[in-house]
Amino acid sequence: MLDVTSCAKQRRGGIGNYGAELIGALRRVAPEHELVLSLRPQRWRERGLIDDMLAGGRARMLLDRLSPLSVGRPVDVFHGLGVRLPAHGSFPRLVTLHDLNVFEFPELASDHWRATRQARIRQTLARADLALSYSEQGVEALGEHVGFPPERVRVVPLGVDTARFARPDEDTLAAVLTRHDLADRPYVVMVGEYSTRKNPHGLVEAFAAAGLAPHWRLVIGGPRDADADALRADGAARGLPEDSLRLPGWVSDADLPALLSGAGFCVCPALHEGFGLPVLEAQSCGTPVLSSDRGALPETLGEVGLLFDPADVEAFAAALARMAQDDALRAELSRRGPSRVAAGFTWEHVARATLAVYQELSGSRHHETC
Repeated sequence: MLDVTSCAKQRRGGIGNYGAELIGALRRVAPEHELVLSLRPQRWRERGLIDDMLAGGRARMLLDRLSPLSVGRPVDVFHGLGVRLPAHGSFPRLVTLHDLNVFEFPELASDHWRATRQARIRQTLARADLALSYSEQGVEALGEHVGFPPERVRVVPLGVDTARFARPDEDTLAAVLTRHDLADRPYVVMVGEYSTRKNPHGLVEAFAAAGLAPHWRLVIGGPRDADADALRADGAARGLPEDSLRLPGWVSDADLPALLSGAGFCVCPALHEGFGLPVLEAQSCGTPVLSSDRGALPETLGEVGLLFDPADVEAFAAALARMAQDDALRAELSRRGPSRVAAGFTWEHVARATLAVYQELSGSRHHETC
């Protein structure tokens, strides 16, 4: 049974997309298993938003509470996709811990959100038999900040839809780049929601210091409104020509693969990441990646890219300049990226690894009907 409450949203976001992709892949790799999807009451009215997760295969949906009548037989494993697990029931409990930002970067959260979120994470982990982490760095963070024992954490990295994140045909690519007015010169791209932790201002500073404009353009997809205005002002203050910094706002799912594929290279300048999915999405598209060396990013990048210290502006600028100037390096990274992702980071890999944890839990003890 999987709690899919986080998926019942118009815009699912990271956790919601994780749940939808995982469930779809579980049904592909293990169709003999029945998946029961649990939805908490506050989202029951939005249950139509997860119809795609129920179509075909052995899957059905329940409202919140578990009971012998509603489930029909003992639950083998309960998997909390968000930060919640039920307090009662004789079945093994598993939770995916997506991040510990409120512990690692408490200054970025309001007092209320920090206290509420920290309490919720502690409560959920106290109920969990095992936890899933995207990275070994996440295992260490769980021990350091919450005291959760590493022997009760299993590492299952995120996956990429390699059919979607692939270089599109030339006509599609040209159409997307033309629509975003990016077809006239090479560009460096960063994608993701705006936050101090993501370090977009650090990227603007290093790009200006690298002297890549006006031959290269910097594209930062995600920031909107006041956040975008602040980045534009930062670029102007650092002497970047107005046309050398593009802020297209939120990039649609349809355009994102082409935006990544058309870039000379992708940059992930974050001060911390629990995983860094855009790194793999860019690699899957055959786009070279330049990544910060913080958090789990070195694990996610592997050996198919370059690392830099985001706190060292001079080193950051030098890394940008090297990637921009070294055609042979970019070609080699472009060649190696898609095969690396296909070999170990598809959603089918995620599903098989998660299923192995389910089997470990369901075989670890006898459990009764809820």
